Amino acid sequence: MTQIRSHANSRRTARNTIVASAAASMVLSLAGCNALRGGGGSGGTSTIISDTTGSVYETNLRTRVYTYHDDNTADIYLTDLTDAQLTAFFQTNADWSQISGTIVHVHLFLDPRPGKTPIEPTAANASIRYGIISNGQIGIYDGAGFMLPGQKPGNKSISGTFQAAPLRLSRATPGFADPLTPARLDLSFDAKLDVAASPELQARLDALASVAKNVNE
Repeated sequence: MTQIRSHANSRRTARNTIVASAAASMVLSLAGCNALRGGGGSGGTSTIISDTTGSVYETNLRTRVYTYHDDNTADIYLTDLTDAQLTAFFQTNADWSQISGTIVHVHLFLDPRPGKTPIEPTAANASIRYGIISNGQIGIYDGAGFMLPGQKPGNKSISGTFQAAPLRLSRATPGFADPLTPARLDLSFDAKLDVAASPELQARLDALASVAKNVNE
């Protein structure tokens, strides 16, 4: 279950309904949604801790899939949203106000080699896009960090961990309350190779990002 705990003043997220037609305008067949069932291996958990407010966001990521491009690069998709919730993002006039959850994209762009890849506090070999939906309101966080993979890209499954990877809110809908930025992410996962489900989840994260606005504008 996803939850936000705050050690500062509690914050309420606005319960406005988002007009789903903005996301529905994206062309995508929903037939592939069933491919998302049963994704992943032994587990997937994430914890975000705010550097300023002390708020903590935790979730168990039940669906975990990945695809790869070569020996160095892979795209991993993790979510705690159900198939019905993921489908709702593309339904005309759908009410998103009852949807809360998380969808994450990790892009591994360098598979570390023992003795050849330097591991430093500022090193990064993967980018992170972390989407949070809270009562239909959307926040997209971006960051990067050092991912230590358990298997090489191309295997039937891949696992990985991040420790204290920096995250910052980059896009949000007007009603999204951000108790986290700037924050640090601890992430651990085991994802199965699934070239059909991975682009489905990518399309849904793209849909969320398209509805949210750049926070710097």
